[in-house]
Amino acid sequence: MLTLKDTQKARKNIQDLIIKTPIVPFSKNIFLKLENRQPVVNGFKIRGAANYMVSKNKENKSVITSALGTHGFAVGYVGKKLGIETTCFMPNNSPEVAIKKMKKLVDHIILTGDVFTKTEIAAEKFAKSKKTPFIHPYNDPMVIAGQGTIGLEILEQLPEVKNVYVPISGGGLASGIGLAIKSIDPKIKIIGVQPSAIHAMQTAISKGRITTVKNKKTLAEKLAINLNLKTQTFNLIKKYVDSFILVDEKDIRKAIKNIYQKTGEITEGSGAITLAAALKDKKRKGLSVCVISGGNIDKEKFKKIVGEK
Repeated sequence: MLTLKDTQKARKNIQDLIIKTPIVPFSKNIFLKLENRQPVVNGFKIRGAANYMVSKNKENKSVITSALGTHGFAVGYVGKKLGIETTCFMPNNSPEVAIKKMKKLVDHIILTGDVFTKTEIAAEKFAKSKKTPFIHPYNDPMVIAGQGTIGLEILEQLPEVKNVYVPISGGGLASGIGLAIKSIDPKIKIIGVQPSAIHAMQTAISKGRITTVKNKKTLAEKLAINLNLKTQTFNLIKKYVDSFILVDEKDIRKAIKNIYQKTGEITEGSGAITLAAALKDKKRKGLSVCVISGGNIDKEKFKKIVGEK
């Protein structure tokens, strides 16, 4: 069972591979935790990948993973730093910008599956056949502990925080942050954020079980996945996340534009969505932190969004 000690240990493991990202004000009571500032990877996923790979560096000469983007970038980047061969499976309909960046960072890329669930299954089978470790993007205790280091930083940087808004895909980020923060101050609210278009974790929590949801397009494409049926994040989210907020596409677009106009930061839909949720939350009281999980967005798409009236 994961504990705060695992997160504290993870922090030591990854300290030479990540940066302590800043928290900047968006408004009087809303602050942004800028994980898009992480070097090369431009997202939080480097924390979990680094913790896993550093922890098992002596026994692993190669690793395999599956990713929509940032997790794969992270595995590739850390692999180059540690001298570990990396292979990443991606859906065959992945955005071209993600594929190009992945090819620069990982040693081998395999495109398969029209939805991420199929890609993930193929990657796990391949890893098993090769007897090579598979780094799950969210369903792994060391990955979750690594993501939780963000929670430790938030408490140090803004100890008066009352609410933390976290994007949820498979739930590794929210599980890690929730565990870290609630272990230190259980009164702080953790709010999970997902797009209205597709929200597998919110559906699972509301139904009390993991079910398959219809895959729909969203600007927060990295949050648009179905859950691994055996994921440990389901119970962690149930324990540590106080509530969910679902966000419409127009509000995600507005959040990307608002963040750029106020801070100059380039953010992806899957990260900016937390600001949209905070602005939408009528129950919000006190200081709030929005975890801006990443900044990997197609340049032309970004230009179009920030140019909208």
